[in-house]
Amino acid sequence: MRLGRSRRHRWAAALGGIAAFTVIGLLLAEVLTGPGHGTGAGAALGVPDPAAATRIDLKPGPADAVLTGRGDLTRLGLDDAEPTLSPSALTSGHFGKRVAYPVDGKIYAQPLYVPRLDISGAAHNVVVVATEHDSVYAFDADATSAATPPLWHVSLLQPGARTFDAATDRVAKNRLCDSVVPEVGIASTPVIDWNTKTIYVMALDVEQGRMTYRLHALDLYTGADKRAAATVAASVPGTGLDAAHGTVTFTASEQQQRMALTEVDSVVYAGFSSWCGLAPYHGWVLGYSAATLAQSVVYNTSPNAWGAGLWESESGFSVDGHGHLYLVTGNGPFDLDRGGRDAGDSVLETVPQNGTLRVLDSFTPFDQLCRAEHDQDLGSGSLFDVPGAHEYILSSKTGSVYVLSQAGLGGYHTIATPCKSSTEGRTDVDRIKQELTVGTVPGGMWGTWAFWSQSTGSSAEYVYGSGANGRLTQWRLLPGGTIDPTPVAQAPLAFSYPGAIPVVTGDRDRSGSGVVWTVDQTHGATLRAFAAADVSRQLWSSAGDATRDGLDQGEFDHFTVPTTADGLVIIGDQGHLEIYGTLQG
Repeated sequence: MRLGRSRRHRWAAALGGIAAFTVIGLLLAEVLTGPGHGTGAGAALGVPDPAAATRIDLKPGPADAVLTGRGDLTRLGLDDAEPTLSPSALTSGHFGKRVAYPVDGKIYAQPLYVPRLDISGAAHNVVVVATEHDSVYAFDADATSAATPPLWHVSLLQPGARTFDAATDRVAKNRLCDSVVPEVGIASTPVIDWNTKTIYVMALDVEQGRMTYRLHALDLYTGADKRAAATVAASVPGTGLDAAHGTVTFTASEQQQRMALTEVDSVVYAGFSSWCGLAPYHGWVLGYSAATLAQSVVYNTSPNAWGAGLWESESGFSVDGHGHLYLVTGNGPFDLDRGGRDAGDSVLETVPQNGTLRVLDSFTPFDQLCRAEHDQDLGSGSLFDVPGAHEYILSSKTGSVYVLSQAGLGGYHTIATPCKSSTEGRTDVDRIKQELTVGTVPGGMWGTWAFWSQSTGSSAEYVYGSGANGRLTQWRLLPGGTIDPTPVAQAPLAFSYPGAIPVVTGDRDRSGSGVVWTVDQTHGATLRAFAAADVSRQLWSSAGDATRDGLDQGEFDHFTVPTTADGLVIIGDQGHLEIYGTLQG
């Protein structure tokens, strides 16, 4: 997905005694908070922003490159200079699978696209993809034979090491986690630095029985390590569930890394959450110098407790034009309103400072306590930056919708009994731009939104969201950026868990050109295309001619995001890199 220049811009799985102790603590916190208590951005409010004068490029590199998750640092997922992928082309009978490259493991990471890269003296349009077998490949995007060898292929497994085995490897408190099977190696989307032609990849392996993460800096032309990989290690002061002598230490067997890597101002960031919600774990943000791989940032979202993991359905951190990182945390204790450092179920606007992240602003739903008790993570979703509106849209497991002003996220404001059934659907407590009630996104959201605006012939702007066991839904954006709560249209069928994460292509200068793309597993893994003007109209499906166009079936790779570029739609599945486009002949 490239963003047109005109639009840039389980908590429930803990040990019973631990869980009971934590809930008691949270209930006490509710009493201490009291009705109507509120806060703005926490202790950091009123302190000058060290990045206030900074301006960064949110989409470095060529316009048609996809160098990071969902196309750019806003995570918009919009490719609005894509005339080839038109509705008429999709219904012509001449669109389908061009090639399926075999790979050595499942693909959870989003494929990246590098146009016109000179490899061995010839220019190629290149797709870079990573597998759960700890391999990274570069393929020619324009080849049409699966027998075409990769441009290069490297394994990031260390000598004598193996990938994590979900059937046998024990994680937190000697438990099994099968959220990704059968193996885990590279789960997160890499990031490419265009200026230095470097790919940053986070790989997990098991070395002499010990789980180890390493951050690699690979040469984009060859795949070779440019320098020794950085072994992931970190600690912070804290009194959390797993603290020892006042220190909380990063432990790979308690932390899963699935969020896309993010590069901002020559620092590569990785976000960590849990293995299957098994305590103890924390949300960690670790930053490394792009030039040297030296660690430069360590931040923990729950140093005096546990939880508040970072995964956002494998999306990357959203970043604004100042280089601020926006985090969305999952279930966990919360005390930012009392000057604490534990930030469960919160949106955090942060800036790097003095080797860590400082919170500049925040939003925490009034029912945060209820979310923590019932595994209703805010961080199942990720922030969506609405073009030109200076706002973010977010949904989560409850299906509530939050529209947050970038000028002030909203802080925390609660009531005396936030967990009563009579109050759970209230939308008048949180002091934000707009809030739509529980279930607005049917089934709740494990992902993020998509956007389309037709710049000619209509001033209509739409957002699209998909819930678990709910239908892809289209809403109209009203003047000022609020959402008309009455849907414009819905797709014909409900998507099985976890729903789908939509992206949009189109030609911003041609009316009726918008297409919404999804991957779901409702009747087996399927790529679908819907008319952006009316998502009740399905234009094309890989199941229409499954022999020619079908995705690999079997255990589905959750949270799959299609990559679009130069008339191609690119997807990773069980054992292949699948490339779709106009068929030859």
